[in-house]
Amino acid sequence: MTEAEFRQKRRQKFLTEKYFVLNVVWLATLIGEQTKAIAERKSEGDTDAFGEGQIFKDKLKLVRLHYTAGEPIEALKPLYAEALHWFEAWHKAEHKYWLHRIETTGNRELDPNQSPVELGDLFQFQLALDMISLGILLGEGDGIRRVATLLSSTRGTDMLMEYMFETIVPDPRDIEVFFHEEPYGALVDAIYTADTPAESVAYVKKYLDGWYKAFEGVPWHDGHLVQKEHQQPYEGYWAFEAAAVCVLHGIDDSSFRDHLVYPKDLADWARAHRVKDKVQLSASTAAAAEQRLRCEAGQPCPKTGFWFTPARTGSRQRFDAGQVMPEVGGDYGATIWQWDEEQG
Repeated sequence: MTEAEFRQKRRQKFLTEKYFVLNVVWLATLIGEQTKAIAERKSEGDTDAFGEGQIFKDKLKLVRLHYTAGEPIEALKPLYAEALHWFEAWHKAEHKYWLHRIETTGNRELDPNQSPVELGDLFQFQLALDMISLGILLGEGDGIRRVATLLSSTRGTDMLMEYMFETIVPDPRDIEVFFHEEPYGALVDAIYTADTPAESVAYVKKYLDGWYKAFEGVPWHDGHLVQKEHQQPYEGYWAFEAAAVCVLHGIDDSSFRDHLVYPKDLADWARAHRVKDKVQLSASTAAAAEQRLRCEAGQPCPKTGFWFTPARTGSRQRFDAGQVMPEVGGDYGATIWQWDEEQG
């Protein structure tokens, strides 16, 4: 059975089929096991961030799974929030891991703020892009800005990602390079190469037609062909980023809205709820958001709370608003203090 035949036969009744229930239960089991494993590793002094990363991936699978099942779009928002929580937890755990490595090895060349998401890997790039695209389509502007902050160490490396951030985050980047010609080149062309609306439509069609084949080899590919007693590793095949680009760029999707991998009802919901306007930052809000993210040494603290700097291991401390942020020296050059989202 081909992927197209499979999708056509099972979409409408997926919600009540045993495989949906099995997959939800199986993912809950995996998440529970990882939660216990994280606690055990921490008790043993192991700071590896693998568990948090795996829970994030499973939480994101649940978003796709429930969308595929045809659940109301509003029901996806709390699921997205849970995935975002674990995306942050993954990054925080990675930060602590590298701080520990710096402390134990004395190697100050290590970067404790590097993202665990390797954008050069197609699967991991898609994970990050799904978080951004779903955030746009669900109208979660604050969520997208949180994703952008977490990916700050890799920002400015991909045109498609920066296009999605352009009017939503306070520090847009103008670049001319991107990762993964396959499959994302055609979608980038729909934004930057097309001279007419019709050409944009043609590029998106080309992108959708080549989408599934381009992901051959990633963990979810051909999941519909695998059937086990306890699960079927299929959560849906969706080009969320294509819908996000169509919504942001005003591309008419009427000629390809029934494509197998195009999430048309999510795109329709996004337009009906005017998410493009909701997620965008005003100039004043953008300036305030940027101020909250960072503060250079010698400048007054913009907000009372806990801050840290990669210039010194274990630098996290509380500052009062207006207090001058100190210089800590070291090998990092200028001291930049960053707001710690985990207060207390």
